[in-house]
Amino acid sequence: MLSLVPAERAKVGTGIWQEQVNTGVSLHFSFEFDNPAAFAGTIKHRSLGELGMFGVACQRHTVHRRPSDLELGSDAYFLLTLQIAGDKQVTQDGRSATIRAGEFALYDSQQPLTLDVSDDYRSVNVKFRKEILGAHDADAFAHLVARTFSGEQGIAPVVWSTILSLGALSPANGASAILLAGNVIDMAATMLRTQAGITGPDGRDDQARRLRSVHAYIDERLHDPDLRVESIAAAHFVSVRYLHKLFSHSGHTPAGWIRHCRIEACKRDLADPATRAIPAAAIGARWGFGNASHFGYVFKNAIGLTPAEFREQALS
Repeated sequence: MLSLVPAERAKVGTGIWQEQVNTGVSLHFSFEFDNPAAFAGTIKHRSLGELGMFGVACQRHTVHRRPSDLELGSDAYFLLTLQIAGDKQVTQDGRSATIRAGEFALYDSQQPLTLDVSDDYRSVNVKFRKEILGAHDADAFAHLVARTFSGEQGIAPVVWSTILSLGALSPANGASAILLAGNVIDMAATMLRTQAGITGPDGRDDQARRLRSVHAYIDERLHDPDLRVESIAAAHFVSVRYLHKLFSHSGHTPAGWIRHCRIEACKRDLADPATRAIPAAAIGARWGFGNASHFGYVFKNAIGLTPAEFREQALS
């Protein structure tokens, strides 16, 4: 089995290390080294859907996100770090916490940060955009940065063992791993809600996050005529009933949303002069309509024009 956390450290120049870390994490950091000539470190990184993962093994040094580093990129992320060996001191938002093996911490890409890393250091880390959490959770979690949490209590062992297992999946499992990555973010959010003292059923922000994930799944599969509500629900580990609940405030049923997205995609292609020579039925088939007559019926029912009439009007 592959491992997300490197077993060995490789001797590496400090400039190369900075480049490897900034590339692997996709954030900009600045570094200080006690003994640059003897420094050794290895980083493994992997991105699955909305989840970024990286494992680090290295020697003592200090990592900063200074105000000048914050200006190099505008995306807003939370990062969770689990200490496997050694320790590090996390300083952010006016607090400092020392994270030891078996503990984890949260930090925020939008605030200045200092990480003082010990010798014989190993950690596993995940990164996800604040946007996918929803505003309520993002605001609540911001107060958890630079605090120490046990990785061995509550649901934390389940969350971190799932992260480690996900990072070990082979590339052949890419499609399934991306779906699982979305569930890992949900699990991590649940773990952080517990630490923030948020209890009760999933709130509107959580439902909105799940709905965005479903929308993205549908967008990637609009071309598939076999795309079904049942398969969408199964892929997101929810019931068909719950999937309908997610769409209840959107003005569409799940099947209605699929039709809407397909019609919009067909409208774009039919109105594009570059596709003028492509038969309208072929455009319908491109976006998952099983046969020409069904495409024509659904399109006219939605738009009030046949595909040919719409194209003529759009290109005239």
